[in-house]
Amino acid sequence: MNIKGLPEKMLMENLESRLQEDFKYNSGRIIGSMCTLPHPLARRVYARFLEKNLGDSGLFPAVAEIEREAIGMLGTLLSNPKASGHIVTGGTEANVLALWTAKKLAKKTNCEVIVPESAHCSFDKAADLLGLKLVKARLNGKFQVDVGAVKKAINQKTVAIVGVAGSTGLGAVDPIDELGEIALEKNLYLHVDAAFGGFVLPFLKDLGYGVQNFDFAVPGVLSITIDPHKMGLAAIPAGGLLFRDENLRKKVAWDIPYLSGGETEQATLAGTR
Repeated sequence: MNIKGLPEKMLMENLESRLQEDFKYNSGRIIGSMCTLPHPLARRVYARFLEKNLGDSGLFPAVAEIEREAIGMLGTLLSNPKASGHIVTGGTEANVLALWTAKKLAKKTNCEVIVPESAHCSFDKAADLLGLKLVKARLNGKFQVDVGAVKKAINQKTVAIVGVAGSTGLGAVDPIDELGEIALEKNLYLHVDAAFGGFVLPFLKDLGYGVQNFDFAVPGVLSITIDPHKMGLAAIPAGGLLFRDENLRKKVAWDIPYLSGGETEQATLAGTR
């Protein structure tokens, strides 16, 4: 550490030099990243309001209201304007929260969750954190989860099923309609990981492409991950978790008594956000 701070110009030049090895989204050389270059307006807003903290909505009630509006917009995009949820750090946090909710709803021990073989590694992290057994169902010839394999994997310990709407490797969309039917029949929690496809599939449908139902239009779907920092062009990090209703969101809500103001609840892993 320097005893005396560097001049601003020298500090910025130093950072620019050291970060030259990093790839840039606008270079045309990135073809495999899940994130995108933030929109210029998103960059301005992010920099202008850096001190805002959704983790302390008593001090920042206006930004909390904006978050609710954003969730309403995302819910409308995903066929449920009344959806409840939060803007979180990314798809990993959203998926952890979804499985945490499923486990709390089930009130069981030795819980199992069925995911496709194509599921994102965040589900492995979630299972390890939450003490869940992850059962990976094989894929069919279209690289979607095999519905028959999902049915066969269900047992008394199963508490949730996960479907992917836009797999990390190929962008494949699982047959969420069929998974929804299974979830309703077996009284299981169905979570859809649309972190990648959530900002793409609704617009493909509007353009007339044959996009199957993947969101809250499917009755069995209880929660959806959708990431604004991917195809939503938001500043990194910005994930999203939407629940079908407010009661589900509250399953992992905690009262934090030291927070200021009237609202002392947090329902995300990250306290400060």
